[in-house]
Amino acid sequence: MSFGFISGGGESGALIRSIDWSKNPLGPIEQWPQSLRTTLSIILNSKFPMFLFWGTELICFYNDAYRPSLGNDGKHPQAMGQRGAETWPEIWDFIKPLIDQVLDGGEATWNEDQLLPIYRNGKIEDVYWTFSYSPAYDETGKPAGVFVTCSETTSKVMTLNSLNDYKEELEFALNAAELGTWDYNPLTNKFTANKRLKKWFGLPSTAEIDLNLALNSIIEKDREKVSSAISDALDFNSGGNYTIQYTIVNAKNGKERIVKAKGKALFDFNHIAYRLNGTLQDVTDEIEAQNAFKESEENFRKLILQAPIGMIILKGESLFVELVNDAYLKLAGKQRKYFEEKPLWDALPEAKTLGFDKILKKVMQTGISYHGNEQQLNLVVDGKKETVYVNYVYEPLKDIDGTINRIMVVAIDVTEITESKLKIQDAEERARLATESTGLGIFALDLRNGDLKTSGRFDQIFGFDKKVARSNYISVIHPDDHDVRLKAHKRALLNGHLYYEVRVIWPHDNSIHWVRAEGKIYYDADNKPMRMLGTLMDITPQRKAKEELIRINQRLEIALETASLGSYEMNVFTRKITFSEQFNKNYGLSPKANLSYDDLLDFIEPEFKENVIAAVNSAILNTTIYQAEYKIRWRDNSIHWIKESGKAQYDDKGNPVSFIGVSYDITDIKQLQQQKDDFIGIASHELKTPVTSIKAYAQVLEKILTKKGDVMEAGLMKKMDAQLNRLTSLIGDLLDVTKVNSGKIQYNHTRFDFNEMVEFVIEDLQRTTENHQIIADLKYVGLVFTDKERVSQVVTNLITNAIKYSPNAEQIIVHTYIDNKDVVVCVEDFGIGIAEDKLNKVFEQFYRVSGSMQHTFPGLGLGLYISSEIIKREGGKIWVNSTEGKGSKFCFSIPLQKPD
Repeated sequence: MSFGFISGGGESGALIRSIDWSKNPLGPIEQWPQSLRTTLSIILNSKFPMFLFWGTELICFYNDAYRPSLGNDGKHPQAMGQRGAETWPEIWDFIKPLIDQVLDGGEATWNEDQLLPIYRNGKIEDVYWTFSYSPAYDETGKPAGVFVTCSETTSKVMTLNSLNDYKEELEFALNAAELGTWDYNPLTNKFTANKRLKKWFGLPSTAEIDLNLALNSIIEKDREKVSSAISDALDFNSGGNYTIQYTIVNAKNGKERIVKAKGKALFDFNHIAYRLNGTLQDVTDEIEAQNAFKESEENFRKLILQAPIGMIILKGESLFVELVNDAYLKLAGKQRKYFEEKPLWDALPEAKTLGFDKILKKVMQTGISYHGNEQQLNLVVDGKKETVYVNYVYEPLKDIDGTINRIMVVAIDVTEITESKLKIQDAEERARLATESTGLGIFALDLRNGDLKTSGRFDQIFGFDKKVARSNYISVIHPDDHDVRLKAHKRALLNGHLYYEVRVIWPHDNSIHWVRAEGKIYYDADNKPMRMLGTLMDITPQRKAKEELIRINQRLEIALETASLGSYEMNVFTRKITFSEQFNKNYGLSPKANLSYDDLLDFIEPEFKENVIAAVNSAILNTTIYQAEYKIRWRDNSIHWIKESGKAQYDDKGNPVSFIGVSYDITDIKQLQQQKDDFIGIASHELKTPVTSIKAYAQVLEKILTKKGDVMEAGLMKKMDAQLNRLTSLIGDLLDVTKVNSGKIQYNHTRFDFNEMVEFVIEDLQRTTENHQIIADLKYVGLVFTDKERVSQVVTNLITNAIKYSPNAEQIIVHTYIDNKDVVVCVEDFGIGIAEDKLNKVFEQFYRVSGSMQHTFPGLGLGLYISSEIIKREGGKIWVNSTEGKGSKFCFSIPLQKPD
């Protein structure tokens, strides 16, 4: 039997002849029906891409023209003779209904620029097709197969997509050509147009109008003709083309125009028109029509010439330069004279040697466009060598008869983009080196297949001296920490971030190390996790330091508990506070009781509460140490004394973040102090009477002995009287202290001349010293309202101290002045001064100069304490500035008026 129908057919014919068809559902070739033979003969000898599904199994056949669309490393050659479902599994859901429609006797199908992703070139690719499915009949006249004529339009679609980026330039061209644009939706009968067209028609400026309103602007004799042309264009069998010339009358000013309309209808899968759009040109008379045509042609050239991207039109086999714009000339680094009316290779001989001539010839021969990305070109521009990178498209242009005789070249300079990409790659490499220099390991995990890539430092942190399988890294994680890693990976799949700390056991020495893994998940276009990038750090030293810190804290807690010190920490922003068990005990609470900051303040007795809050806020604001003593009332109504100190913690910007403090129950100490004050008060009171009597006897004896002429004995009595004066002063201080501590000291406020009081004290004390001159530097103060006796006592105390602690100085200066609404007094001496670390103690009760000076300057250390309490009770402040060895300056301030 003759097999002449497949004797030719090129590679596809040879492939059919090589197949053992006895093992195929179609059976041996000699059994094939004549209808199949005839159909195959047509397909194999055609130069147009064709495909055939035949028989109930839809066995596949195709010709050489179709072969390129199958790509490399894809479906060819196994697709020949294979069942359709096996050949096209990725698009079977789409094409099977089309095949069934044809086989069931339906009409042929037509799809234009249809996206059908297929497997080819070793992967799934997005491929666009324009194709038709039509029946192939057997000897009985029934459809036995589906005849497919098709053309891959991927390049065209991609080119159109890329040209969409230049929509504004196209709109500019339309405006330059003075064209009206319109769009008609036959489903809604709505008509839209640009401003120019609406102005011609005299239509309203609304976005959409009814088509009949636009038709009313057409003169009556042309209206039916236009309606008929629209109907014809909306008929699928007409091809959808719409071209017509007619006259319109402006609805507003009555002006007539002759216009030429061109458009194209678009159809859906069911051949129903869903859109008709196009342009409208004013062709009022023949001359204007000719001018408009010329202007349109010129504007097209302008579009090319003024385009911001390089464009050139090449014509004929010699690739004669028909048109070239400045952007292309700039890209090529050549002047226009080298291109105009010359073959391309005369202008760019260097490009021919790179193989571009073969590519252009292939585009001209096949009609298939060609795309190139980031093509490196070494050019000579103004005598200098330059390297540029371009993306380009070679697009074939068809003449009216469908022949290809021209190619439009579109070239875009992507040098900056490409160089930026290279810089990014360089930056990534630098970042990798920088990361490794910090001791971090790097890993990249492909979440689709589990492939793991690691840096050398990553391997070292896991205890390996070379790269190993992923399972090996997992195997050295401490058995107790495997669950930590698994949970971290599950969380990462939910929130996109990986973080965990685990122990690893190095395989070569079984030593244990702590590691911290951090990573981020990246997703594909469908939001599916694609890969994870991250770092690994050896945190063994940090963990050891943390464990040591925990041990230190434990020891600190033991020390605090031993000393009965309660500790607490408060968040400055949220006011949340945590306490130690001892702190709760100090407040009479159970060890596990939980208090808020406001609850804590409620324990404080009302007369102390405001001062405590102010002291805490001041310590936070001024970065000082907070100290306070106050009464609290336990829930059993018993009163207790608390001594407390604390300090705020700040972040890197100096903002307070927390407040840490300790408290101590000093109730017993306060009780002892009260007993001491009571004893001192009683003793002082009981001593005052006999000392007064002894002083009187001494003064009488001194006078008697003086009259007798016993000068030496009288002198002894005088010294005795001086010592009694000192003893009386000490007893007075002790009595004042007990009154201050018990709050029983009396204040009698009167209005008096302040400087007059100070001058009186200076004059009185000047008599007591022969070695010092007390200088009065008194600015105007006027009358003040305060306790004259008590403030005079403070001034006396400060001047007396200045005399005592400046034995080698000659001057003491007393200053007074007004500062805002306060009167300020300062006593300045040039004596021994006070060490900086002792300045905050001088106003404490019983504080005295320490060391060898203790006996040089005797006293109980109560004067400054009493003075500070008097000034505080008067609503003022007291302070000292001093430099050791140079002297001191004690100052106090009190309000000019009595506080409300």
